[in-house]
Amino acid sequence: MRVAAHNSFSATLSIHPDRSAFFYCETVTLSCAVPGSFSSWTVKRNTSTKSSVSCETWGQLNRSSCTIKGVYPSDSGVYWCESDRGECSNTINIRVRTGLILQGPAVPLTEGDSVTLNCSYKEKYAKESTSNFSAEFYRNGTFIGKRSEGRMSFIHVSKENEGFYKCEHPTKEQSPEIWLEVRAPSTTAPPPPPPPPLMSLPMLAYTIFLFILFTGILILCISMCKG
Repeated sequence: MRVAAHNSFSATLSIHPDRSAFFYCETVTLSCAVPGSFSSWTVKRNTSTKSSVSCETWGQLNRSSCTIKGVYPSDSGVYWCESDRGECSNTINIRVRTGLILQGPAVPLTEGDSVTLNCSYKEKYAKESTSNFSAEFYRNGTFIGKRSEGRMSFIHVSKENEGFYKCEHPTKEQSPEIWLEVRAPSTTAPPPPPPPPLMSLPMLAYTIFLFILFTGILILCISMCKG
């Protein structure tokens, strides 16, 4: 369930709600942010049955966004933005199922951000999901804690928090893993110090005048001493 980095891409794909795991019939919107005109770009996806399919055949296109009103397991797959010239954005993986899912951000976090992972359960035909149960949480297959309300929060995440996460229901059912990516904050080199101010023309003339004046006085004093 990993989301590819997108620092070097000319377009950025985002998702609402910002997570990679969904229940049956939820509404999902994918948006493509492109500098300039979006007209040459479209949202595409790969699923288990079809590859590189544009939004028009599986969602509702609205300018730079594509909405799926009521997702199904067949909508599970990899999504991205693509231009007519073959340029691509970052990718986002989506998984749709019933039962237990772990809800976490689909896009990378920055060190210092806060995040809550929500272990949520929903029967296939139930109207609402619930997190009102005691859930166990795992990172990279290792138990990291148990929470009575099905949620685990991280304040000021660091690179150490990056990894594959899953949760476990009291019935021992486990959610699929989701990938939590944490990036270092972008650093911008400080601007070079300003050059020392140049001496203005009047100040330069005044300095030369004083130099000549004091030189003349010095020469006069030396001459008087010799006389």
